[in-house]
Amino acid sequence: MCAYERFFPLLPGASVSDPSCSLPETLARLRALIAERGLREEAVFDVSELSRAAVLDEAEVRALLAGEEPHDDGSGEEAVKERVRNRLARVYRAYLDTSRVSFADGIRTVAARLDISEMWARQLVKGVKVPSVGHLSQLADFFAVDLHFFTDPAYDSLNRVLRPLLRELRQEDPVAELMSEHGLAGISFRGLAPERRAMLAGVIKAVLEPEK
Repeated sequence: MCAYERFFPLLPGASVSDPSCSLPETLARLRALIAERGLREEAVFDVSELSRAAVLDEAEVRALLAGEEPHDDGSGEEAVKERVRNRLARVYRAYLDTSRVSFADGIRTVAARLDISEMWARQLVKGVKVPSVGHLSQLADFFAVDLHFFTDPAYDSLNRVLRPLLRELRQEDPVAELMSEHGLAGISFRGLAPERRAMLAGVIKAVLEPEK
């Protein structure tokens, strides 16, 4: 077990994998809401935005959305280190594009932030060397990304980005939110007008919630 694998389960917010929250389950729930509300899937699944947020290539995102098997699902030390190197290099390129700074200026900024030499900073952001756990945490703060995105398999990274989207769509639909909360998500009310959905949500809430 490598240092990352030993350390990450202890991080705040880390949780044991829950099969009910797996990527296939998240996608199934999202697609059910998309179909129920008559939305276009490509409008909800913005591949470019998902790629940026999950620190994945767009091709990886498209493949995962299509249900293809991920290629970086290894959990061994070398697999984790490879993910860290690749994603750190990718995040640094995105940082240069959005911040409009030169490669050299970015190196100096990273070196100062981590209190390391510019030579070492260059090797880190080019994906040549693997940062320590402490430096990786500082880099996550600097690049404003979730720390786990550097180490998680691709399907976990994408799932972490999609879960808030699922919550958002549910909150916009009171019926879907209540049905999911009470374990009735399989019942479809497709085609029901928005005002009738709001009325139905009130009825469901009154019937299923205990009296105070």
